[in-house]
Amino acid sequence: MVRSYLTMQLAHAYLLAGDPARMDALLGWTVAAGFPTVAGRAVALGAWNEQHAFPVASDFGEVPYSRWYMSDIPHGWAAAEYLLLLRDILFFEADEDLDPHLYIAPGVRPHWVPVGEGIAVDAAPTLFGAPFGYRLAHDPAGRTVTVDVTQAPEGVRFVYPCRFGEVRSVAADGQELAVTGQDVRVPAGARRFSVTYA
Repeated sequence: MVRSYLTMQLAHAYLLAGDPARMDALLGWTVAAGFPTVAGRAVALGAWNEQHAFPVASDFGEVPYSRWYMSDIPHGWAAAEYLLLLRDILFFEADEDLDPHLYIAPGVRPHWVPVGEGIAVDAAPTLFGAPFGYRLAHDPAGRTVTVDVTQAPEGVRFVYPCRFGEVRSVAADGQELAVTGQDVRVPAGARRFSVTYA
């Protein structure tokens, strides 16, 4: 029996522990479990858990239509876990030791940003009382990630855990910053930063 909400909680734990590859694998499995096939046949149409058992048990004599479900699935808990995971993949807040900061794109993996595409967050509510937004662009040929901060709470710095490669240099608003490992630290008030990687 598929327990998608538990799988997403585990994926969330891997994200927060700094293991985005495992997080990504579990997220991919969960999404695929929502549209499973057995021997090339659709088992369910966009649901998780008990719905999968019904077509298999009937030897595919009956396959549920898109609004059909059995038991407690589609599940509000699973949907909430999915949305919370996606939000934290894109950004999340931290305020340890009165040091407010936002993690930008901590779970965004290279295959999430194909050539010519980007990632964006607009007017997202934050725990800091002001909305947050950014645009992330990736230039694979130049091995560069550029982030434009479009909205941010005052006095909140940023952390960008680069998932594209080993960080070589960082610049924020035209000023070079010290490289401090994979977690790029950007001062509060910065509006644009670029990271080159190997």
